[in-house]
Amino acid sequence: MHVNEFPDLDRQLANFPVDVVFGHLGYVPTNEGLGTAGFEAMLRLLKDGKTWVKLTAPYRLTLSEMPYPDMHATAQLLVEQVPERLLWGSDWPHTFIKTGMPNDGDLLNLFARWVPDAKLRERILVSNPPSLYDFPSVASRS
Repeated sequence: MHVNEFPDLDRQLANFPVDVVFGHLGYVPTNEGLGTAGFEAMLRLLKDGKTWVKLTAPYRLTLSEMPYPDMHATAQLLVEQVPERLLWGSDWPHTFIKTGMPNDGDLLNLFARWVPDAKLRERILVSNPPSLYDFPSVASRS
């Protein structure tokens, strides 16, 4: 869902009985900007620990080419404010896209650019998924 289309998203999902995961950085097109009421509502849900956001498919939100420079502000805001509620994914197999086929290696490199801190990258890639999916963490298996 495009969170920018739901300005009262936080009120609508406040008592939802399960975690909600938003894909594609909240799916807000870059021409809409970060200040939309729906994006702000998603941030409140994230900060309240009620939702997750996947750092996936920036190419779906912009007309720019890799490295999708107009997506950096969105990714940076999420990484700075709610790293404990983020997941990463390549969005493979990239179905229904209107741009050129992205290279998954380039997308992983872009993630590293968005999250330059190694500990935060590990949190997003390794520690956060077990929390969402309720499976043992890597650390608990050793």
